[in-house]
Amino acid sequence: MTNRVLEQYEKGQLILDGTLGHLTTKESALLQIFWRKLLEAFTADASELKHAPAAPADAAKSTSKRSDRAQSSAAPSEKSTSSASSWFGFGAGASKSEAESYRQTVKQVASQGSCPPEFAAQERARTIRDAFWAATLCDHPDVLLLRFLRARKWKVDDALTMLLACLRWRLDEEIDWAIWNGEAELNYALLQRGIGAIHKTDRLGQPILYIPVKMNDPSAQPAEQIIDYTVYLMEVARIMLHPPAEKVCLVFDTTDMSMSNMDWSFFKTFLHYLEHYYPECLGLVLIYNASWVFNSLWKLVCPLLDPVVASKVHFVQSAADLQKFIAPENLLVEYGGKNQYKYEYVLPRKGENQRMSDDKARKAAMAERQAACNAFEEVTRKWANAEAATNSQALADERAKAADSLVAASKAQDRFVRARTLYHRTGVIDDDLHIHW
Repeated sequence: MTNRVLEQYEKGQLILDGTLGHLTTKESALLQIFWRKLLEAFTADASELKHAPAAPADAAKSTSKRSDRAQSSAAPSEKSTSSASSWFGFGAGASKSEAESYRQTVKQVASQGSCPPEFAAQERARTIRDAFWAATLCDHPDVLLLRFLRARKWKVDDALTMLLACLRWRLDEEIDWAIWNGEAELNYALLQRGIGAIHKTDRLGQPILYIPVKMNDPSAQPAEQIIDYTVYLMEVARIMLHPPAEKVCLVFDTTDMSMSNMDWSFFKTFLHYLEHYYPECLGLVLIYNASWVFNSLWKLVCPLLDPVVASKVHFVQSAADLQKFIAPENLLVEYGGKNQYKYEYVLPRKGENQRMSDDKARKAAMAERQAACNAFEEVTRKWANAEAATNSQALADERAKAADSLVAASKAQDRFVRARTLYHRTGVIDDDLHIHW
């Protein structure tokens, strides 16, 4: 059986089946039905949204709201502490005196005036409609819906259930708060270690996320801060995904790793998030330089993977192997490539988030985006309820124009509701969310 993931690299071309602009007549009809059912649910109370299937019992979980944790965070103490994170009982778990860096956030070390202002809380989403438009961010709404349709093999009811559960999770986890605060509320030492650096693209144009496992120390910070960092990475990667490249390439570097570096509960959380909240965002996983330690663990991990996810995992042992997937000029020198990039975390700079304090400009941008949401929703209702025979090209053109206006308004709003990230700071992401490697 042909592995379609690897086939793309052999041919040097993304397989775009089922993505926006590459739908069959049947797939277009299913997208139309999906929209019709979603629009029918729009007026329902957001509090009635059901949760996604629970994460595995030993996965890392938040025990309180993000905003509550930030408000209650105190200066590092000398109390005895132990982390809940460990791989199969290895790694973390031993009691120790809490180090200064254990809970230290970027906000606690950054210069005055560099971090975003206090979260400008909006009225909590009252309806599913509110929750949906908050979740689309800067995506074309069809791109978002198609991710859920593909993840549920084009079964509309299953895709709708999955989407609504994702909306519930985003509300419960206060993702808008996390996006607003960005790195300010993240563990400073964790960011410095560079676990999860995004740099350049693979041969298919997909952003590359490097995870050097040897840099991970599950006991160096609370498990909840690992979760917060995971959400941050996923949301940053999300704004780097521009069609036709809608997925990321993950290089999981196991060089010099030991059992103490492995975090089983985090890994389960990561997989749970990918499956339920960020579907169809993973393009390829390259396991680089797998040691006997990792190979032993892999035999236990593999049966837990969804078959679709498992088909995206590929083992590579050399620079030559990696270069089948990543061009030498994009591959880091340490992996046998020619790219000289070295990850270095840069603290927020004074004034970079100043626009977020401009209430008048922010509210104006939000009003413009809301108007664009209304316009897109209006034409989509016509399109979703139209018979195939009367679903004219003129209506499709009107809807495409409304989508372009919505994306533009969303990007304009983004400047006022998202803290600048390392990738904004270093020029990779500009104000219009264009990517400059």
